[in-house]
Amino acid sequence: MSKSKQIQCVILAGGKGSRLDGKGKYSQQLLKKTLLEHVFIRMSAQTNKIAVNFHDNNLNVNKKYVLVFDKFKNHIGPLAGIHAAISHCIESSQKKSHLVVTVPVDTPFLPLDLIVKFKNKIESSMADVIVACSGDRHHPTIAMWRISVIKKLEYCIQNNIRKIDLFTKELDKAYVNWNIEKYDPFYNINNYDDLKIAETMIKDNIIIN
Repeated sequence: MSKSKQIQCVILAGGKGSRLDGKGKYSQQLLKKTLLEHVFIRMSAQTNKIAVNFHDNNLNVNKKYVLVFDKFKNHIGPLAGIHAAISHCIESSQKKSHLVVTVPVDTPFLPLDLIVKFKNKIESSMADVIVACSGDRHHPTIAMWRISVIKKLEYCIQNNIRKIDLFTKELDKAYVNWNIEKYDPFYNINNYDDLKIAETMIKDNIIIN
C-alpha cells in the first residue's frame, strides 16, 4: 500500500455558513451531494485515514465519519480545527505518523494529487508546513503539517493569536502550486452564487475526476 494512503487527513467542517443558511457549510447540497461528501470523496481517493473536524458534537452527522472536535471551545476559528487535527493524529496513530493534512469542507474540487505532491515536497525540505497555492493565492488551511508544530500552535492560541497567517509566519514554510488554467482546484463555496457556479462547472465537465 502506498505510504500516501496512510497519511492522516482531517476535513475542517466547523464553518457556520452564515452567508448560506447558517446551518453549516458541510451540509450544503451541491448536485445531490453535500459539500462534506464531495470533499470526502476527493480525499478518500488519496488516503485511507480521514476524519472530520467540528467545533462541537451538537450535530446530526452521518455515523460513517470519524469525528474530531475542537479542544479549544471558544470559537477561535481555523486554528482550533488545525489543532484538533494534529492532536487527533498524535493520539490515534499506531505508527506515530508525523504528518497530517488539513482541507476545508467548502472546497469540493480539491486536486487528486494533493497528498502526493505535499508528501514529495515535505520530504525534500525541512519545512514545518507545506501550503497549497493556485495562481498568486495561497491557501493556508489546505496544508500538510508536521505534528511537531503543535506546541507553537498552542502557544499562539493561548496568547490570543487567531489569524492563521500570524501562526504560519512563525514556521518554516514551503509551497506547492497548482495550475488554474482550466479552473481553480481550490475554488471555495461562500454563498449561493458560488454554489451555482460550482454546479455549472460540474455540469460542463470542467472538473478533473
